[in-house]
Amino acid sequence: MDDERREAARVRNDELRGQVDSLLETFEQQRRDLAEAQSTLASTTVTAWSSDNLIRVVSNAAGVPVEVHVEPEAFKRSSPEKLGRSITEAVQAAARQAVDATQQAIAPMEDVTAGLPDLSDLVPGAPSIRDLVRTMFPEPPTPEAAPLPPDDETEDEYYRNRSYLQDRP
Repeated sequence: MDDERREAARVRNDELRGQVDSLLETFEQQRRDLAEAQSTLASTTVTAWSSDNLIRVVSNAAGVPVEVHVEPEAFKRSSPEKLGRSITEAVQAAARQAVDATQQAIAPMEDVTAGLPDLSDLVPGAPSIRDLVRTMFPEPPTPEAAPLPPDDETEDEYYRNRSYLQDRP
């Protein structure tokens, strides 16, 4: 009877050792993939334009603008309010592109771990690593279409004729 128990324990130990070895191999692959993704993301930038082509924003992989370019004709064709909306639109578009680039960079890690149990599956009450990774890359807000002011043409004329430079009573 003792020999049967020892054999069963040995078989179970061998199975657990195989699982641990597999997890360690996966961990090492994830570590290599993470280092590669970090290297890729460190040099990644994305570029987005506003729909009126007056504003160009270059952002890093975190979605942080690193360059904002305003076309010279923006000051002739736009009002401060419209220019503000254009900047917001371009920044948000660049942030969405940055999220996409980041997700593409980490996709190989997700592929490797797809068949593995999550930490919360192995340790009751432990946090889910997959949920933690998902919260690291929140979606930037989608732009809301703001209505244009009704006197849009009047504002453009105001700036075109430089009437803001004239004295007002």
